[in-house]
Amino acid sequence: KGGAKMSKSKGNVVSPEDIINQYGADTARMFILFAAPPERDLEWNDAAVEGCYRFLNRVWRLVVSNLEIIKKGQETVDTGLFTKEEKDVRRAVHQGVKKVTEDISQRFNFNTAISAIMEMVNAMYDYREKTAGKVNPSVFREAAEKLLLLLAPFAPHITEELWHLMGKEGSIHQAAWPT
Repeated sequence: KGGAKMSKSKGNVVSPEDIINQYGADTARMFILFAAPPERDLEWNDAAVEGCYRFLNRVWRLVVSNLEIIKKGQETVDTGLFTKEEKDVRRAVHQGVKKVTEDISQRFNFNTAISAIMEMVNAMYDYREKTAGKVNPSVFREAAEKLLLLLAPFAPHITEELWHLMGKEGSIHQAAWPT
């Protein structure tokens, strides 16, 4: 913290319990994985912890405020004619799936995987805004499901809760990885 190595004698130790008590385990986990690649030292940043907390709240609001739409959506998306906005959000989601999958399985770059998930969330908000809330329920459902599946390794508690709020059976952690 403050550019110095953590040390009890310097009094600059950050207790994970304090972060968990204030922001929750998912925020603490996401910050640690997002702040630096595994091979580099972690530069502690209180603002970045707050940023992870705000991001998870943004995901929560995105899913919860659209539960009715998500539940109306079909399990499979009809790949017929899409509007430009539907194509854009689906492209962002599928690019996100590819990027997160490669970052986790091939490179162990968790920070860039989380960044790709953040871009997906932005694309979903943009889609909702550009369509004035009149989204295709199946397209939005697909996006929300893939978002939660990709986020689950980084924020297991919030994704499990949202998974069940969406009406899904079983644990998100036993669901198939998106392709």
